[in-house]
Amino acid sequence: MRRRFVGIAAFGRRFSLDRRGAVAIMIGLALPVVIGMVALGTEISFLLYKKLQMQAVADSAALGGAVALQSGHPAPGVEARGISSFLGFVDGAAGVTVAVNNPPTTGSAANNASAVEVIVSQPQTLSMVSLFVSGLFTVGARAVATRGTTTSCVLQLGASGQFIMNNGATANLSACGLSVDSTRAAALSLTGGAQLNAVSVSVVGGSSITGGAAVIPASGLKTSQANTADPYASVVMPTMPTGCGGGTAKQVQGNNQTIGPGVYCLGISFNYGSATMTPGVYFIDRGTFNVVGGVSLTATGVTIILTKSTGSSYANLSFSNGATVNLSAPTSGATAGIAVFGDRNAPASNFNTVTGGTALTVNGAIYLPTQQVSFQNGSGNASACTQLIAATITLTGGSQFQNNCPTGVVGIGAAGNTLVE
Repeated sequence: MRRRFVGIAAFGRRFSLDRRGAVAIMIGLALPVVIGMVALGTEISFLLYKKLQMQAVADSAALGGAVALQSGHPAPGVEARGISSFLGFVDGAAGVTVAVNNPPTTGSAANNASAVEVIVSQPQTLSMVSLFVSGLFTVGARAVATRGTTTSCVLQLGASGQFIMNNGATANLSACGLSVDSTRAAALSLTGGAQLNAVSVSVVGGSSITGGAAVIPASGLKTSQANTADPYASVVMPTMPTGCGGGTAKQVQGNNQTIGPGVYCLGISFNYGSATMTPGVYFIDRGTFNVVGGVSLTATGVTIILTKSTGSSYANLSFSNGATVNLSAPTSGATAGIAVFGDRNAPASNFNTVTGGTALTVNGAIYLPTQQVSFQNGSGNASACTQLIAATITLTGGSQFQNNCPTGVVGIGAAGNTLVE
């Protein structure tokens, strides 16, 4: 019996000193902890990834909202939410919230109407964390972008045209500039004491300033510059409902006359008195849109389209003899921002005039991308927003152009939108 007892005791001592299974036991005990730490690290990395993803979405949506503001759209939230949805974060789906504020409610751009704030958030559940504490986290990102400022309110389009001032003409481009796309050596031609006051003058070609003419400030004139894009290049001219053959131009005479949208064969002539054009699109099929003889014409929410249905003569416009003309473009719709729309197929020889002491107020764009326009003989314009876009522009009388534009007007040579927060 004593020998058996000694054998059992020796076996116990050998077992207690045996380390051959210790590593496996330690790994078995530590493995759940290691797996938990790896899983926790993975979940935290996922949270960081979602945060970066949301920040990219918020940045893109804020910039999109700023672009909408710059383009004259009154609801930048529509554009911002559209971009966030395209990028996979749909407001109201899967717990996602996309808040858009214009102006921002917090931060350095708070109460800035030119800024758009976007806040994207979504709850995330972490399974491993939930074993110890609540695993529900809300991940969010915020971005603020400001719309770019418009640099020009007058644009000469095309390589072969010109911007011309002479005979003592004065042009005041209040808080905006002039862009000249012509590549000619005298793309900008000032002579005869003409004075161009502008924040900036950007010319693709060269300039000729003689006979006491001046650009003020002189430092604002830059030649050999990059081309300025047509801001309305993507706008499709509405199709004329029906063309017309012969007949005569419509005559509008007397006080308190009213006309409505539609097709006007061979033009319209406002001869005397006062008239109102109700909102809508007016197609001038050949002939002239003619306002003369001290007529007072008011047109709000109107686009005048100068075109043709047949023949070779495109319609043009003529304001003269002391007329008072007040035009305001539509703020929405297919022709938003455009008060006068010249057919892009019209030849460079098509000539449009504002002359004879005409007082012209335009809120919106006079858009004659392939044609000539001339302000002559003391005629002028003054409004919060007047854009002038044509292939050749001649000023021989006093004119004012500004860019504090209403909804719908697209900026000319607009500076880039910027993320500020």
